Amino acid sequence: MPKELRIADEFAYALAGIYPERVLDHIRNLLSLLPDNPEIGSTNVRRSLVDRYGSGIRKLAVSSFVIVYRVSDYYVDVLALVYGPSIV
Repeated sequence: MPKELRIADEFAYALAGIYPERVLDHIRNLLSLLPDNPEIGSTNVRRSLVDRYGSGIRKLAVSSFVIVYRVSDYYVDVLALVYGPSIV
């Protein structure tokens, strides 16, 4: 059964700043896959992201960005869109 996709304000604000249409399309395509395939993201997440968003997060790389999200029983919570080079 598909999970419900929930988008955090932080992700929505970051997404509003993305201009290349091809990057936006790629992000939208990945988001559309998450409800049925929440395990597609990697659990190999940098410590700085775990410190900021908590344990159990996953990541999906898109161009020079990383989508950070968490999976629970009923939801996929999309937490952030982080510019890759800014991840310490």
